This record gives sequence, C-alpha cells and structure tokens, in this order.
Amino acid sequence: MRRVLTFAIACSTAAAVATAGAAVAQPSGSAKKVMKGDYDVTLAPDPTMEATGAAGMECKNIDPASADNHVLALPAKGMLKVDLVSDDPTGKTDWDLWLLDAKGNTITGSNGPSATEQINIRAGKGKVTIRACNLAGQPMASINYAFTYKK
Repeated sequence: MRRVLTFAIACSTAAAVATAGAAVAQPSGSAKKVMKGDYDVTLAPDPTMEATGAAGMECKNIDPASADNHVLALPAKGMLKVDLVSDDPTGKTDWDLWLLDAKGNTITGSNGPSATEQINIRAGKGKVTIRACNLAGQPMASINYAFTYKK
C-alpha cells in the first residue's frame, strides 16, 4: 500500500511540474506567430534561350517546364520572407524568384545572376504565388518561406 501511495504522489508531482513547465514555455501574448514552410523543386534549365537576357520580368518568356508556381494562402497581414537556394558549383548558375498576386500580377521579385534569391515584403491577407524559374542552374532548388503575423 505504501508503494502505491508513493507512486501516486510521485506521479502527481511530475504532472504538476510538467504542467508548470508547459505554461512557462508558452509564448506570451506579445509574441508574434509565424507560419513556416519549405519545399523542393526540380526544374531543368530553360534550353530555349540565352537565359540571362531573354527571360523577361517574372519569367514570362521562359519554357513552362523551367518554372514552378506555388500558391500560398496568407491568413492575415504580416511580413513574408521567401528564400530560394540551389547548388552553384560553377559560379555561373541563375535562378529567379518572383511573388505574384492572386491575379498573376507581379508584387516583387529577386532576379540576380545567382543560384540564391530572397524576397522580404509586407503582405496582406490573400493568395500569392511563389514563382521559381531555373534560367541556367542546377536542376534542384529548395524554397523556404516564413510569414510573421502583424501584431
């Protein structure tokens, strides 16, 4: 009987400590919520053009097989950060990254001559499209995004 009582007291103490720890670990009301995600794309580089000059804005002139469109639903106003990273063993690869609104209009983009692109922007509630284009890069890239809710 004594063992059962000791075990019951030990369990209640452990539960009380675990509950107190969980309460401390929860973010305060002033902490910002963040929605994160990532995905990989595999796209062959566009073989139809001299990529750095002919792709045009938003990769509209690119071979569709060399572009990926990823729709993202933003639940509120906040800050959106999107990173695209691809290997660049030659120092001559080129990916572009664009953000489009629900109607397909350009919001912003990152189109430097490299395999790494980044977008940081204030965004409103609604659907946006992350467009990644492989102009002259390795076939695989990783895309990460983080949306931080406005207070």
